[in-house]
Amino acid sequence: MPDAHAAGLLAICVLTVVLGQLISNTATVLIMVPIATVLAADLHVSVLPLMMALTVAGAASFLTPVATAANTIIMEPDGYRFGDYWKLGLPLLLFLTVAVLWVPLLWPFAP
Repeated sequence: MPDAHAAGLLAICVLTVVLGQLISNTATVLIMVPIATVLAADLHVSVLPLMMALTVAGAASFLTPVATAANTIIMEPDGYRFGDYWKLGLPLLLFLTVAVLWVPLLWPFAP
């Protein structure tokens, strides 16, 4: 069963990171909260690790200028192009590793 917990956590995080690059990270988290809640109920685990991982993954919106207002605001004045965000944002996807590996250690799945 712990494999299902980790797989569910990874799925929530990956979906959040991908969706967060296309729309606002705040909107992404608001969309994902009910999905994470239902997943926790289906797996019979605490919702806390899923919510905390969702929070960390929602903050990993660095790959496009669309994800956060700050990215959009600095794009034109600083002369950034759309592809520049990938170069600097890709290493920051370590947030995903933090969410999947560390969050369950701090907030266990036990209900």
